Amino acid sequence: MEQYCILGRIGEGAHGIVFKAKHVETGEIVALKKVALRRLEDGIPNQVLREIKALQEIEDSQYVVQLKAVFPHGAGFVLAFEFMLSDLAEVVRHTQRPLAQAQVKSYLQMLLKGVAFCHANNIVHRDLKPANLLISASGQLKIADFGLARVFSPDSNRLYTHQVATRAVGCILGELLNGSPLFPGENDIEQLCCVLRILGTPSPQVWPEITELPDYNKISFKEQAPVPLEEVLPDASPQALDLLGRFLLYPPQQRISASQVWNEASRTKELWRQLCLRRWSSCKASQMTLGTQTWKQYYLRRSELEFRMASGRPGDFTCRALAGHKGEIDNLAYVSTNEYRFDGREKSVVCTISSDGTVRAWDLHEGMELWSSPVQSTPLVHLVTYPRLQLVVTVDETGLIKAWEAENGCEQAAFLLPMYSSTLEACDIPEGPLLLATCAEGAVYTLTVPWLQLLSRVSVFPSNPTSLLCSPDRQWVFVSTPNSDLSPEVFYIQSLLCQSEEETPTSASLPIWLTSRACWAPDEAARLMVMHRNDNGMQLVITTYELGTKKSRDRADILAQQIASFLLPDTMMPPHLMKSHGSQVILLVSGSELVLFTIHGLQLVAFQDHQRPITSMWVDQTRVITSSFDLSLRVYMWNKENKFPVLKSCYHLLGGSHRCASGFTHVESDGMTIVGVETRNIGTSILRSYYFQVQCG
Repeated sequence: MEQYCILGRIGEGAHGIVFKAKHVETGEIVALKKVALRRLEDGIPNQVLREIKALQEIEDSQYVVQLKAVFPHGAGFVLAFEFMLSDLAEVVRHTQRPLAQAQVKSYLQMLLKGVAFCHANNIVHRDLKPANLLISASGQLKIADFGLARVFSPDSNRLYTHQVATRAVGCILGELLNGSPLFPGENDIEQLCCVLRILGTPSPQVWPEITELPDYNKISFKEQAPVPLEEVLPDASPQALDLLGRFLLYPPQQRISASQVWNEASRTKELWRQLCLRRWSSCKASQMTLGTQTWKQYYLRRSELEFRMASGRPGDFTCRALAGHKGEIDNLAYVSTNEYRFDGREKSVVCTISSDGTVRAWDLHEGMELWSSPVQSTPLVHLVTYPRLQLVVTVDETGLIKAWEAENGCEQAAFLLPMYSSTLEACDIPEGPLLLATCAEGAVYTLTVPWLQLLSRVSVFPSNPTSLLCSPDRQWVFVSTPNSDLSPEVFYIQSLLCQSEEETPTSASLPIWLTSRACWAPDEAARLMVMHRNDNGMQLVITTYELGTKKSRDRADILAQQIASFLLPDTMMPPHLMKSHGSQVILLVSGSELVLFTIHGLQLVAFQDHQRPITSMWVDQTRVITSSFDLSLRVYMWNKENKFPVLKSCYHLLGGSHRCASGFTHVESDGMTIVGVETRNIGTSILRSYYFQVQCG
């Protein structure tokens, strides 16, 4: 038990108390069921043994709750399960009216998959009910509580058949459609009366095998005709009522099986479309491009792709080295739209800039250079892309900004800053795409895209290098000058569109100083995390702000509300990389260590998988990738089943030979590829790409 920290009590079952706990080393949240043995000579209760045996038989299903560990504790033992936030009974109980049709379909699909998986692995659950169907924070349904389950041999004569579970599924479907139990009996006799009242009294003509039941004719019930299900559930669709009736048939052999329901449903286009939208609901519509494929093909191929990217087995990807630059690559960015398509037209294209004065485009699927710009007079230092416009924008050491067509590398426009540039930020807003740029004089320039025409110039930190960071919704931009006594500013981007010098852009100063890093929470419209020094300048602090506007007749004022703040541990080296995930998690890189905190300072997990310092970090909704001077990329995957996402270290992707290369300096990723910049010992760089493939047949 010392490896777990108890967070609270969840409830109490027939054989023990269930606690919510956190694994001390990994930070993973689990449910611990403590089973006390009342008398040692009685041994482990049969129900607990059945549960362990059943879960060990089917430990690989995403629709069955996972048993993570079993270990002794005092005069008993502990079962560690994955933590689930709620159960289906609670969902139904707290819903004001019956669940929406889409919700019923979703829960039924997951239940049928779980039941079919159990039956395929020779398990009969025997206690399916809403309270034993657990729901995760992301809405995933999993079957739990296998205390009454039976493991059987496929060729044995058994009393219980799969149709017992199928009938239970029908009862659950009825409760979901009704908003309350369909047969609400308090005991066995009352339960039978409720069943007969709706389904009618069975007879040997309807159910010939009824006379073979052990207790047949011991109790007599009055003859009742069945009530049409459309009268019992007037709001249910005809398709739902038809399926419910097939679940609740008296003769077990005539009931539809879980696998049969799934097989019939799997042939419908709407099912696969709903599965796609539910599983990838956070994705933009542009990321779900069907092309010539069906929804079923899209679902299966994208699922396979995610599995391959999570596994990282040698056969899952193709590794290529792409050389061409005669200097060191200073930056790279994807210019291909982040689409998931599997119809032969998928493409991942990145653009790079180098000290050799060129910008180049690369096709990562084909492993080839697409084009190279003419050599510029001075090295290029910054790069941003506009995938929707197929545009690349660069700036060189003198402050010369240029726009390039991504398809052919033709120069489209240019703008000269008065001094060298500190930062470029691509900003696509409803009024049109913008480019935000800063230079060493401490001003922010707002330019139109693609023609790079000046909209406004705002002096923020005179004579100080200035950095920019746009919010995910492109409504805000954070402007700071690193490690300065000057407080950082937040601007409302809409106010930067004016050209009049008389109009002052809407901005607000944050009451902090000596700012070093910042990031926006990707799942929130305007949540900003800033790393800075405390009042005495001795300790590093991370403060989180929620931004908003208060509009009056003449102007809009920015409201910056502090919602969290915490001190970084004194033992931690000052982080040199900072990113965010979701709305609550902050990722920090310090040397070769990756550490995750909540915005309130709770340390979730720390990794030291690299042998040398980490040089860059990529974070998206499904994975985290770090690059290092040890010539490896480390891939981590998110598990979002708990209150806070849990990060799991999965695998390394190795670069070239240490005799030729000195390490990775950058890493980026899209849905199908990972690409890193590998620095060579001779003063040049190459791209190292990893293309994850799926079968399109």
